[in-house]
Amino acid sequence: MKNGRTIINICSTKFLFRQSTGNVENIRKFFNLSEGAKEILTMASPGECIFSLNNSVTAMKFEVADYEKDFVYT
Repeated sequence: MKNGRTIINICSTKFLFRQSTGNVENIRKFFNLSEGAKEILTMASPGECIFSLNNSVTAMKFEVADYEKDFVYT
């Protein structure tokens, strides 16, 4: 567990996708996220996430463009 935290802490870019309600409070505390971010993590749809870059946090949504669908969907 300690080694995992060290690796996460040295990464400047982090993507946090939907989490189970049982784990989200620990994740919120570990990444120092707001209550709003916690709600996003518990209610996120596919492709939605919290993006953290150098301790700046924002919500994101990934969408597949029409020309990418042939590569993504098989």
